[in-house]
Amino acid sequence: MKRIYITLFMLAALICISCSGGEDENDVPKKETPEIPTDTDEIDYSKVKIEYDDGKNIIFHVKLAIDKEGLEMRNGDLEYFKVRLKAQWQQINERFNGLDKKKALKRNYIFVPDLDDILVYEYENSNSHWTVPEKFYAQRKLDLTKYQCMVVYDFVVQEGEGGGGFGDYDGMGNILVINAGTSNIGKFYDHFSTSANTAAAITHELGHFRGNVDIYTHVVSKSNNPISNEAFTPTAGNMNNPYPALENCAWSDYEIQVINLTGAKKEFRIIYKCMNNYFADNIEVTITEKGQDVSGYTLNFYKVKRENGTCSVTSDISLTQSADGNTARVDAYNLFWTGYDYNYREKYPWTYQDLFLMEVINRKTGNKAYKFITNYEVHSQGIKDKGEDKISGKSIYRIAIDIK
Repeated sequence: MKRIYITLFMLAALICISCSGGEDENDVPKKETPEIPTDTDEIDYSKVKIEYDDGKNIIFHVKLAIDKEGLEMRNGDLEYFKVRLKAQWQQINERFNGLDKKKALKRNYIFVPDLDDILVYEYENSNSHWTVPEKFYAQRKLDLTKYQCMVVYDFVVQEGEGGGGFGDYDGMGNILVINAGTSNIGKFYDHFSTSANTAAAITHELGHFRGNVDIYTHVVSKSNNPISNEAFTPTAGNMNNPYPALENCAWSDYEIQVINLTGAKKEFRIIYKCMNNYFADNIEVTITEKGQDVSGYTLNFYKVKRENGTCSVTSDISLTQSADGNTARVDAYNLFWTGYDYNYREKYPWTYQDLFLMEVINRKTGNKAYKFITNYEVHSQGIKDKGEDKISGKSIYRIAIDIK
């Protein structure tokens, strides 16, 4: 069997679990969340296979693993974990569906954790979390025909361990739940405490599991944009900031589009293939100055570089285009995959850029205007055209720019 593994890391501020939380704050859950949803009790989960979709509900079986050190610090009491994991996954189900404030999800989503066979893994090195699915598969303890997602909990951080996030093993989602702060080394970190925000963090990772990209990675401050001195704040949503209370957090329209598109599908590298297969083909820019058509334009797309969790607009122009008239059309794939051809994108679909700063110049007056162009905006148009409306022609993301 082909075994390839990839990893997506969250920012330090969003590393799967928040940095606060006491060891025993939620030692005995006072009240369990009601089973969610209540109208699916007739479903026999034991017979549910992967890609289950009955037209109303999508069901995913989730395999759970905990670290041996964490179990030992609870004196081998596996029941301690079972009780709390059951309550936590009820919260996750409630949150995942409850984030759909506009009732736009086409299905109800049910995540069923395997509480009867929680796997226990041993720490080997700083990368050992990410190979947990592969190792248990090799030991014939992980059935890839039953589970589409695995969630690996690390309760005791070792020296050198990194952050959590989402990865992929043969099309099965792999989520790592860890708080790798140096202050936590060698201690039991309580992922069940209310302040740990674990349910919110895992729900964010399940957004990745259903094909969504991170949106918080698109933030640009004014000080990091020397070209136009403008800040950029991406659209709000669970893939931007997943930690507010449920009543203050929601899936964005774009995130809902992606979840509806991927449905119950199991696919290797689903995030990247979803982006690549459903991207708008062209970006069309209509340019005016003070409401009047321009007679000729120049477009420049400045690259945005991300290092150490910070986005900065660079002076590096990825693409430039000049022509007469006031309408520009740019190949969106060529721009966001930086000139890579179709075969390259198919082989390395994750090589796209997150966003660009577009500079529009009226060649006659020399006056300029600027706009950030994000991958999720262009992708949203592509999903609408190719996935929802199923148009026969090219998908076009249209922008109107007026130079003031």
